[in-house]
Amino acid sequence: MKKIKIALTKGDGVGPEIMEIAVAIAIEAAKKDGIKIEFAPAPMGWNAYEKYKDTLPKESLQIVKELGILFFGGVGDPQYDNTIGRKHPEMMPEARCLLTIRKELGLLLNFRPMIFYKALASLAGVRKERIPEQGIQQHYVRFLLEDEYFGNKDLRSEIGQEICEKFGVKSKEKVSGNELIIADIAYYKKETVEKYFRAVFLYARQIGLPVICVDKANVLTRYVFWRKICQKIHEQEFVDVALFFLYVDSANALLFTPEKLRGVIACGNAHGDILSDGAAEAMGSLGMMCSSAINPDTNAAMFESGAGTAPLLARQDKANPIGRILTAAMMLRHIGAENGAQAIEFAVNKVLLQGFRTFDIASNSDDPKKILGTKAMGEKIFCFL
Repeated sequence: MKKIKIALTKGDGVGPEIMEIAVAIAIEAAKKDGIKIEFAPAPMGWNAYEKYKDTLPKESLQIVKELGILFFGGVGDPQYDNTIGRKHPEMMPEARCLLTIRKELGLLLNFRPMIFYKALASLAGVRKERIPEQGIQQHYVRFLLEDEYFGNKDLRSEIGQEICEKFGVKSKEKVSGNELIIADIAYYKKETVEKYFRAVFLYARQIGLPVICVDKANVLTRYVFWRKICQKIHEQEFVDVALFFLYVDSANALLFTPEKLRGVIACGNAHGDILSDGAAEAMGSLGMMCSSAINPDTNAAMFESGAGTAPLLARQDKANPIGRILTAAMMLRHIGAENGAQAIEFAVNKVLLQGFRTFDIASNSDDPKKILGTKAMGEKIFCFL
């Protein structure tokens, strides 16, 4: 049996209880492809701070870099954000962990698939007639590097201290609230954007869907650049793939009419972050979102569902584990365990079609006996593998 080692961050809030389920399912499903998964602990977040005095311990980061694949349970908790985080803003884990890992591993592509099934239309936050018989596929591919999320950190040293002070360019933890002017630098590099769109068009070609390029080219200069590169790559290399353009505000207005956003949706860092979260809610719940971040050159990857840490639900057996379980399926597909990935997706759909629900996706018409807690939902899915 082939052995593959993966770094594991259980995370904060509901992370540990959900990861326990997702890890067990991933290990079992991978056996269908003759793969034995071993997980190497890489603690991060506030749960790691007490022992390491750091939300991103250097030991954990080293493990992630060595293994190149991370199964990530989410970090952050307002209780500590507002206490330790106020005294040590550089330790705020969402920025410290996520942005660092994305940068260190070169995770350019963030895949967030949203699949609307007609048979599960009752779960969605949209009218049933909005979902055709064949269902709807929306594949958000977020540009995960550069843009405004990295600009200040990446370019401060290049533009010089004098200009930084003049225009208020500084890191988050240095902001006092008393500044006369403040600025975030948003930037794109030609080489990176070209690499991104080649990957987007190739992915769209492989799954037989059009590309929907989302931008704000009517206002923002960098999105004029973004759109021109998209058009160039399309005309020169992927003319067989259908291409459409949408301004981000128009795309936002279509989130609850999912048939109008059928395709591979190419969007910048902030736009992709916001739109995909909205799409997950339209699909039923953030707890259903699965997500992967990939380096197209090295194949390094991080797998993290979109539900966050939901600290108010921690240790209450209420959090929805489905997004994390489906993220495990994405992880198995990445390591070549296609049979295991399909088995997980089949099991999730089987459980949902039988009417089982967690609290966040339950309605008044659902059978109360089929509304399950975190652990029971995980066990039910495990049984169908």
